[in-house]
Amino acid sequence: MQILIRGLRRNVTEAMLRDMLARHAPVSSVEIVRDGDPERPWAWVDLAVDRFTAWSLMRQLDRQVFAGGRMHWYIPVHQESDGRPGGAKRLP
Repeated sequence: MQILIRGLRRNVTEAMLRDMLARHAPVSSVEIVRDGDPERPWAWVDLAVDRFTAWSLMRQLDRQVFAGGRMHWYIPVHQESDGRPGGAKRLP
C-alpha cells in the first residue's frame, strides 16, 4: 500500500524512516523526494499491508512528531490491486 508522508525535515533519511516504520509494518520501499523545498521533503512509502491496516497506521501515526517534524499521512485512494497509485483495478 502506497503512503505519502509530508511534514518531514531535511535531516530525515530513507533509513531513518524505514527503521521507524518497520516497528509497525513490513516496509517494501521508501523514497524521499527533496525536489521543490529541500528543507521540507516528503516521502513515498510502500508498506506490505492491506488497506485496513494502512488506514489503522495512518490514524495512529498521522500528526506524530518524527525527527523534529510533524508527519502528515495521505493514502491515495486510487491504487492498483498491487497497492500502487494509478486507478481502478484492471479487468482481465
